[in-house]
Amino acid sequence: MRFDIQHRPAYALAVVHLEPNETVIAEGGAMVSMDSHVQLQTSAGAPGQGMLGGLLSGLKRVVAGESFFQNRYTASAPGQVAFAPIHAGDIVVYDVPPQGTIYLQSSAFLCSTDTIALDASWGGARTFFGGEGLIMLRATGQGPIAFNSFGGVKAIDVTGEFTVDTGHIVAFESTLKFSVARFGGGWKSFLFGGEGLVCKFTGTGRLWIQTRNPQEFGKALGPRLPMREQ
Repeated sequence: MRFDIQHRPAYALAVVHLEPNETVIAEGGAMVSMDSHVQLQTSAGAPGQGMLGGLLSGLKRVVAGESFFQNRYTASAPGQVAFAPIHAGDIVVYDVPPQGTIYLQSSAFLCSTDTIALDASWGGARTFFGGEGLIMLRATGQGPIAFNSFGGVKAIDVTGEFTVDTGHIVAFESTLKFSVARFGGGWKSFLFGGEGLVCKFTGTGRLWIQTRNPQEFGKALGPRLPMREQ
């Protein structure tokens, strides 16, 4: 399996090259095109998980901001499947090491090999106050995973401590610890400084941030949208 990222950085497209019997899983609605000898199967959980296990997996993804169902694309002969996120931005491909773990913000997952297990990991109050929802996605296993950003994406190798506005976090390796705090450390900066909450990462590992904040973009766009007629 090989991932080819095209048309980056603003309108990135992930083209996945599959060998016979290889499977790529993707978020519902992400598929752009596929060869005729690639078969599609839609399910809530992984094969062998059972009805109850699939139901629980699907519900966890919904809470994390993903779709209930996932699509599995399996090639009977060498072929391609293309995927794209719903908004303008870049795509990163990360090779999860054996028994490795990476955390993604809600809606960042695009597609991955079927050797990657996706789960919604409780982040507790830390993630809630971080503005990313109650739950983040956790990807474990081994193999390539593609995730997307809103705007450009920048990879940062953290050694020690690094601070990021919560709305700009895309993904980070599990070797990094994090805590959420008010911008500037005080309520005056938090209320009047034009910034919200920030996430302080510590340790050694890779962090990905995006150049645009979807929450702030929504706030700016909302008042300019036409009013719906009652």
